[in-house]
Amino acid sequence: MLTRRFKLIYLSGGTSKKCEFDFSKRLFLLSFVAFTTAFFLLSVVVGGLLFNRHSAGQIASLEFKNSALDAKLNQADDRFEELQGKVELLAQNGNDLRLYTNLPVLDPEIQQMGIGGSLPYHESINTGAEGLLAKIEQLDRQINLQENSLQQVREEIEEQAEYLRTVPSIRPTNIGAFSSLYGRRRDPFTGQWEPHMGVDICAPTGTPVYCTADGTVLHTSRQPGFGKVLVVDHGNGYRTLYAHLHRFRSVKGQKVERGELIAELGNTGRSTGPHLHYEVLKDKRYQNPLDYMFDGYAMARLP
Repeated sequence: MLTRRFKLIYLSGGTSKKCEFDFSKRLFLLSFVAFTTAFFLLSVVVGGLLFNRHSAGQIASLEFKNSALDAKLNQADDRFEELQGKVELLAQNGNDLRLYTNLPVLDPEIQQMGIGGSLPYHESINTGAEGLLAKIEQLDRQINLQENSLQQVREEIEEQAEYLRTVPSIRPTNIGAFSSLYGRRRDPFTGQWEPHMGVDICAPTGTPVYCTADGTVLHTSRQPGFGKVLVVDHGNGYRTLYAHLHRFRSVKGQKVERGELIAELGNTGRSTGPHLHYEVLKDKRYQNPLDYMFDGYAMARLP
């Protein structure tokens, strides 16, 4: 079969010339195999060159993107360090506030980690984006801890502010001089030394008398020695008493605030002239009213 021969006749267009090619079947098969092999090798070479060129472009693009990502990661890491410093300053200020409000300070190790437990990352094994994300997670925990701490401080401040509103702290009158202070004094009627459990403020009849702290009017009454008397219960063990009044400007059970008009100064009861007798009690124990005024003893001026 391989000895069979083939003849290829080529006719030139428009002429009668012809070309004949005589070859055997063996030669035909060898030529076909050689052509196919050459075409395959050429395709492989060309394909490889194109692939390498495309891969080189991709590698260059990836290297550029990787360089840009590295730069952004460095910027993000610098930004993280800046935020870390701010969080540490926030933690320091937070502890100062906790001391100011009598709250226990946070342990430095707990502040560093945000909550109890080990650090969420290790510098030696976490780098790049993975390490940055781990540090951001830790920073988020620290911020949450400080938010909770500041919320505690806020609640404590609000509680203390509410408490301070119930503590007597101002003068009950805007005018007048102190004629008698807290302690022992000579009774103006008998001349004998007797305890004086409040302070006396001389002023004209009708002078406004103001409540010295938030509270509730406990009672308004008339007593033989004090004349017209008004008592305010401020809560937390505090009570204030206003005596020798001319007129009540509030009633029993009324809610009153610091600085609110509650009565008028007078000359009722056992009195030698218009004045206000003012007392402060804490847990049923008499206190020096001058200790419960903003200006303290500087306000005490005898006539």
